[in-house]
Amino acid sequence: MLIPGPHVHHATSDHGTAVLDVRRGQWLMLDADASRIWHAVTVRGGTTGLADEIAIPTGQDPQTVGEQIAAFVGELVVTGMLVDTDRPPRQRRCWR
Repeated sequence: MLIPGPHVHHATSDHGTAVLDVRRGQWLMLDADASRIWHAVTVRGGTTGLADEIAIPTGQDPQTVGEQIAAFVGELVVTGMLVDTDRPPRQRRCWR
């Protein structure tokens, strides 16, 4: 399951979603489509069915939209904005 990282705060308005990475001091401003993906992950618990919800009304290919959603979510995981709770935490080495 994906959840926002413990160092991430977010707020959604009519115009999109603002995501703050406190650890890095960086803001990520999400447009309406990206906000929809963020909402699906953080509120619904995943993106299952989201590609169809976006693609079918707009006449797009659901598979292509699904690949784009997966790529975006993957970027959020790589940057630490989202954390996969099913994966064991990465071990950090302590150097003295």
